[in-house]
Amino acid sequence: MKRLLVIGWLMILSWTSSAQDLDSLYQVFENNKGKTAYQAAVAIDNVIGREPNFDQETDKDEVKLKLLRTMILYFFNNDDFQHVVAYSEIGIEHYQKIDDLFNEAGCYMTLANAYQRLGQLDKAIDCYNRCSDLMDAIGGEMAEVNKRYVMNNIAEIHLAMNEYDVAEGIYHKCIEMLGEVQEMDTASNLDLATYDQNLAEVYILQGRLDEAVELAQQSLELSKRYLDIPNKVINRMMSLSKAYTKTGREREGRQLLDEALQLAEDNNELFLQAVIRLQQGDYATAIAMAEENHYDGVLQEALESGYQELRDSNPQKALEYLERSVVMKDSIFNENQQQLIRDYQVRYAMQEKEHELEMQQAKNRQIRLQVIWLVILAIVLFVLFVIWWRLAQTRKKRNQELTQLNEMKDRLMSIVSHDVKTPVSAICSVLEQLCSYYDGMNDTDRKASLMMLKSTSEALSDRLYNILQWVRSVMEHSSVTPGEFKVAEVVEDCLKSQQYAFEMKSLKVINEVPAGLMAYDDVSVANLVLQNLLSNAVKFSYPGGEIHIQTEEEPDCIWLLVKDNGKGITEQKLEKIFRFVTNSSNGTGGETGTGIGLFVSKQLLDKTGGNIRVESVLGEGTTVRFSVKKLGVRSEE
Repeated sequence: MKRLLVIGWLMILSWTSSAQDLDSLYQVFENNKGKTAYQAAVAIDNVIGREPNFDQETDKDEVKLKLLRTMILYFFNNDDFQHVVAYSEIGIEHYQKIDDLFNEAGCYMTLANAYQRLGQLDKAIDCYNRCSDLMDAIGGEMAEVNKRYVMNNIAEIHLAMNEYDVAEGIYHKCIEMLGEVQEMDTASNLDLATYDQNLAEVYILQGRLDEAVELAQQSLELSKRYLDIPNKVINRMMSLSKAYTKTGREREGRQLLDEALQLAEDNNELFLQAVIRLQQGDYATAIAMAEENHYDGVLQEALESGYQELRDSNPQKALEYLERSVVMKDSIFNENQQQLIRDYQVRYAMQEKEHELEMQQAKNRQIRLQVIWLVILAIVLFVLFVIWWRLAQTRKKRNQELTQLNEMKDRLMSIVSHDVKTPVSAICSVLEQLCSYYDGMNDTDRKASLMMLKSTSEALSDRLYNILQWVRSVMEHSSVTPGEFKVAEVVEDCLKSQQYAFEMKSLKVINEVPAGLMAYDDVSVANLVLQNLLSNAVKFSYPGGEIHIQTEEEPDCIWLLVKDNGKGITEQKLEKIFRFVTNSSNGTGGETGTGIGLFVSKQLLDKTGGNIRVESVLGEGTTVRFSVKKLGVRSEE
């Protein structure tokens, strides 16, 4: 009965969308397990408006991390920075437990951003410094990019504290770390736009207005040229507007602010709307928005600016702003004073307890001696327990490592057997024909057979090389090696290696890949995945069937599609198609296999940042597509 009540409550909460409802659902998830915890997690995703990326078999800790990432992003996008702080702290604690430095650093960066938006600059700097220390420990190119991001945000805080020289030095250091920027490097050009804008802000405050205008214009131009996100473009427009106004170009400055406000409203950027209203001198609207959304920093600045602007033209309103500003400062001061008083009370209570303890020890020395012996005995027992526990943990860890190694061995053996079997079978078949009919064959047939042996052997060599590359990446945790390549050339190479298999089943292959399409990715991964998809298409196609190879372009990637009109896949098998298995369905010609091809493809594409999808109708055929990065797009990994 209690479980039915909990499930009913979850259904009601999943129809609402308040932060309190999300808090309640998360508590249900934390305090339960099994089906109830899973339903709470699904309800959270329903409230936020996204499809769950887990199922009932997913480990609860993994589901927890997925939920935390989703909720933190949701609250951040909705400017609910108090909740961002709360759930980022939960995330940090969890990542520390599992020793995940990279995601722990990401949580600290998000937490620092939230504190910065809330005007709690000391806490923001502390979180940024923690993030920077973690990036030093991680090392690598991505860590350096994130460290520049951290330095940039710390400089913004120094700028807000009127420490202009310190901020300028940090921005120049960021540009120096960035180095020479290539025209095709979108990410670096957008980083440069950020540093140019921030330096322009410093120069405005220092009175170096001509330099400020030049840098602000360059920043906005880069941001628009490389399709920056809306809130960045809005910030660039605000900086340039400020520079225009300071140099006497008020009309251009007002026009830019109007455009920035419209863009902020179109993208629901509430924080930036409040800042733009403040920059426009609409203090009443800025104050109302800051109060409603708890933007303490913007509220304090709006009150002070409103007082300075209106004290001659509207003394009564200016006095109201001044009083509210003073009350706000006094509130912060009183909170600090109350904290000092609480600290003093705690220290006094501790001293009182110590005095009572000394009196008790003076009266009961014999009891104290007995207690000491008992403590010593307890410590000895505790040490023995710790030793036993560590030995047990070491044994358990070694057993786990052995189990993992055995699983890896079995998995690698299955992969090798799957990807070697097809070309070896083809070679054996051709050799059998040569041995049986050699004398009756003419020179043309013999040469054709030898050419088939050569191409199939080369395909086998390439496949073994690719498998070894994958094994090395798994065992050594190496990074991917992207590069430029023509998609059509990769497709042609794969089709040549499968030509014998196509002819054996009289399959018609239709290659619709454009000749000039360029990609920037790991070509060995693309080659191996396409080989697996073509092999599966042949296996499950009926004799005389068709196989289509096509492409679809998106802004940041290229999808390669392999379509067949073969036997298709059942819905039950589709649900588990990317899981590791040891057998698969027989092909239309009785072909057998390990069923490992799609699993290998999924593993490799996960490593390169690609995706793979399968669509199939039983009896009608199957379409498998996978993505590679388009030339001009760089990975952020």
